[in-house]
Amino acid sequence: MSKTNIDVPPFGHSTQLRIFIDPDSLQYDTVNDFVWAAAGTLNYNFAIAPKDLLRVSNGVLTHLKRMYVRRSQRISRLS
Repeated sequence: MSKTNIDVPPFGHSTQLRIFIDPDSLQYDTVNDFVWAAAGTLNYNFAIAPKDLLRVSNGVLTHLKRMYVRRSQRISRLS
């Protein structure tokens, strides 16, 4: 079960927002897996399957995380 929390609600805006979803969230695809999405305030959230969130929000799969490599590691890989 994922405990991801999306800070801005993906629905209910006067204009269509572009929704970006990290492909790693799609690994949670069993019947008991879900992500948490904001529903307008800090106290309101809803659970939704990542594939459903992608579909109903017309989301775009985008790699959102970054991997930082220490300079020394980068240099040693180049050697």
